[in-house]
Amino acid sequence: MSTQSTTYPTTILASIKPQMLNEVTKQLKTVQGITYYTATAGRFDLAIELKAMSPSQVQDVVSKIRSITGVTATRTITPFEGSATAKTVQASDSLALVLLQVNEQAQKVLQSLKQNQHIRNAFSVQGEFDVIATVYGKNTDEIFSAVTQISEIQGVRTSETLLAYRPIWA
Repeated sequence: MSTQSTTYPTTILASIKPQMLNEVTKQLKTVQGITYYTATAGRFDLAIELKAMSPSQVQDVVSKIRSITGVTATRTITPFEGSATAKTVQASDSLALVLLQVNEQAQKVLQSLKQNQHIRNAFSVQGEFDVIATVYGKNTDEIFSAVTQISEIQGVRTSETLLAYRPIWA
């Protein structure tokens, strides 16, 4: 019996040594398999989204990122269910990653997130967070409005937002 599995994009949140962010981002340009990376405001310095790939490929890319001088820690978030929009995100759009802990089934929260026109993708994940969502908009006002709507979804216990500075698309 064969089962078909869907692979979703992995997100890596990284901490960087002070004054090393520019050097780290230069090195990221050489790593294959990245959809985009961006400096973020929040407890993590950098968010990196990988293209959908097999677990062994994810492991290889994570190892390459961890070996970059200046990267002090990484947290890998691999989703196991969720959805992504077919809408094209423009290079000039603002982005934010919203990390959610929920007190209901994550699937109910994912269904509510699908209703928000500013959600690029939303996935159930395991670990400290239950759901990770990428929000996009023309400007930070649209981002903040969408994040406020997310925090009001029934079942959301806590939310943490990482505002992206200038995403660099690979």
